[in-house]
Amino acid sequence: MAATTTRQPSILAQVSAVPPQRVNSTAEVPTSKPHHPKRWHIPRLLFKVKDVSHEGAIKYFNTTNTQKLLHDAVIGVLETLYTHETAPTTQRSITLILQSMDGIAYTTGSELDNDHKEIYFSLDYICQLPDDRTQNEILGVIRHEMVHCWQYDACGAAPGGLIEGISDFVRMKAGLGPPHWTRKGDRWDAGYEATAYFLDYLCSRFGNDTVKRINLAMKHSEYTPELWMTISGGIPVEKLWDDYKTAFNLHPIPKPEPGDGEKEKEGYAAVAKEEAAAPPPSKIEAKPPQSVEKPLPIPPTPIATHASGMRLPRSPGSGDVWPFAADTPAAHIMLDRLKNMRFEGTSDATRYLLEFEALIDRLQPEMSDTDRRLLLCTSFHGSIMVDWYEKSCRAVTYPQLKEAMQEAFRNY
Repeated sequence: MAATTTRQPSILAQVSAVPPQRVNSTAEVPTSKPHHPKRWHIPRLLFKVKDVSHEGAIKYFNTTNTQKLLHDAVIGVLETLYTHETAPTTQRSITLILQSMDGIAYTTGSELDNDHKEIYFSLDYICQLPDDRTQNEILGVIRHEMVHCWQYDACGAAPGGLIEGISDFVRMKAGLGPPHWTRKGDRWDAGYEATAYFLDYLCSRFGNDTVKRINLAMKHSEYTPELWMTISGGIPVEKLWDDYKTAFNLHPIPKPEPGDGEKEKEGYAAVAKEEAAAPPPSKIEAKPPQSVEKPLPIPPTPIATHASGMRLPRSPGSGDVWPFAADTPAAHIMLDRLKNMRFEGTSDATRYLLEFEALIDRLQPEMSDTDRRLLLCTSFHGSIMVDWYEKSCRAVTYPQLKEAMQEAFRNY
């Protein structure tokens, strides 16, 4: 009988003694589609320099990454003024153009159409910026101008102060506001930082999206004062502005009427005659009158440069009070004269210091040398004085500052 052969189990059977399990195919299939984050619409970002050898261009290239500057500016504006659902998508290009010109910067539509925007930035302005402020100022100016490329303007009917205020609001929320900005302003639509601070107050009161709602309300409709009633739930803008000034103690203190005393009349006439004979003070922005019934706060006096709209940080103040001698018409005149004094480094410092010290001695002869120095620094005006103070006299006593001024500006 022939031998029977025993069939060996297959290699697969030897390797896997466990019977194969049925796979639940539904467990491996994703239950939802992959999440793709929404993206902002970024138009073409272009760049032109009219004079690469200009000192302002050299300063720009040494401090600025243009691609990052423009890209971050677009994203920052869209995030502050819009959501992904409301952001405009019609802009086709934005071109930054550096050239020599007066002023600081402006934005306009291109020759093609309004969907191509052009931002013009002054090389002369960049040139005169202090080294420690150049980078942040460039970022801040471009952020402000980039808002003009995207914001709505109520079909051209929006107040100019509101348009500029929204631009400075976006710049401020990005942390790019210059150090000289203050909460001053006689009207809510004074524009720039005055309106920006007001808008920031409204956000704290009615919600962080308040400026977004204001901007979107001006997309298709012409501007009317009812816009503020809608935003605030029925409160007119004049009342909102008054509430803002009350919240930050910005209301001016009325100046009392001069008394009828004969001595006060004589003092007023004497000083008025002296003022008429003296050269008129430099033209400055008018300030609201203040009372001398109690210590007067020293008003912030920014140090301006020759470029329009650019003011550098003021020197530190001498405290929270303004010393004065008496509540007389003469004291009022001398106090106003002292507040309005400006020194631009284009005249003899000795004569200026004599007038400065004479007013101090009439108003508060016991003022300390330190306070005199700090008060004097607040009267410095213009790029010449800014540069001179920063480089030569930043940490000195009043006598040293006085001597340095007389020496530096003796022959003007």
